[in-house]
Amino acid sequence: MTDASTRESSVKQATRVAISECSSYQDSRRALEEIFSSLGVRGLFKSGDRVLVKPNLLSARPPEEAVTTHPAVVDAVLSILIDSGVRPVLGDSPASGKTVNVARVAGVESVCKKYGVRIVTFDEGVPVKTDKGIYRRFIVAREVLEADSIINLPKLKTHSQMTMTLAIKNTFGCIVGSEKQKWHFRARDRNAFADMLIDLHNIIDPSLNILDGVVGMDGNGPSNGRIISPGLIAASTSGFALDDHIIRTVGVNPRVVPTALRAIQRNLIPSYEVMGDTYAYSQRFTLPATAPLTFVPFVRFLRRFTTRFPAISESKCTRCRTCEKHCPVNAISIDDGTIDYRKCITCYVCQEICPYDAITYKRSIFSKRRKAR
Repeated sequence: MTDASTRESSVKQATRVAISECSSYQDSRRALEEIFSSLGVRGLFKSGDRVLVKPNLLSARPPEEAVTTHPAVVDAVLSILIDSGVRPVLGDSPASGKTVNVARVAGVESVCKKYGVRIVTFDEGVPVKTDKGIYRRFIVAREVLEADSIINLPKLKTHSQMTMTLAIKNTFGCIVGSEKQKWHFRARDRNAFADMLIDLHNIIDPSLNILDGVVGMDGNGPSNGRIISPGLIAASTSGFALDDHIIRTVGVNPRVVPTALRAIQRNLIPSYEVMGDTYAYSQRFTLPATAPLTFVPFVRFLRRFTTRFPAISESKCTRCRTCEKHCPVNAISIDDGTIDYRKCITCYVCQEICPYDAITYKRSIFSKRRKAR
């Protein structure tokens, strides 16, 4: 039986998830100051450290569209770091577009200029090997490996392939651009892709994960869903604890989020305590149409009946060819307006990066046998 001092020590050493209600981005600095204080995270960084701040810069979309980490959150993080004597840089590998261009449209470039923070592009990849996990070799951006520590800044959004994109998924941006397509081809199954993301996250090992949930996205995210206002900022030194708590807080079954499911099955979610504001999400959180089913018996047998396949909307398509360019299996032909379902691996990259919401879904096991709109 443990005594009071032992229990107190255990609590102090427990992983913490800090929550701060934040209904407006104008209140970001106050919310983050409270979170930093609750977690005691200033001790994670030494004066003069080179800290890489890694936001979600999916594509060139303005802040009001809730696709990227909001510049106000980036501003608050950078200002706190600089006040602490840290030397921050900011970087990401967008799914579509060049880093600087995406940062400019997303409002992040002006924040970096304000503080004299350099934006780095993840152009050079370095092989990294590990003896742990399922996937043991990655090509990671050199700037990620050269940083003294990483601060991960995900956005609270749904995701067509992973159901939700939070801390674990956000570290996929540490992979050099061309290598991402290879991973979609190599890890085709949802759970296999989730295992890859988990193994990569463990290699990147962010010192701190800060979630922008002031405004987010549900429905068919991560770029064309419904804008919502959860009104929170949350953080933890553990991406697994942060994701687990946020998923449950918005009322989602972790079993339909592949990264959460595999983290549970692999016993990677630590015991954690929740600090800060008492927060309750009062809205209905809508999952993407592609979310896996957990309530249907014989799910594996029925998967071919229930899988949603991407389709091109004739009325919305502008023939920008973004989807065609980024399809990892070259299944899309914009000239013909078709998707070859014999090649399609349902990674939904096309839907993720389409700037015009021109990728819809269809459910048909016969779709794989023909080309169709």
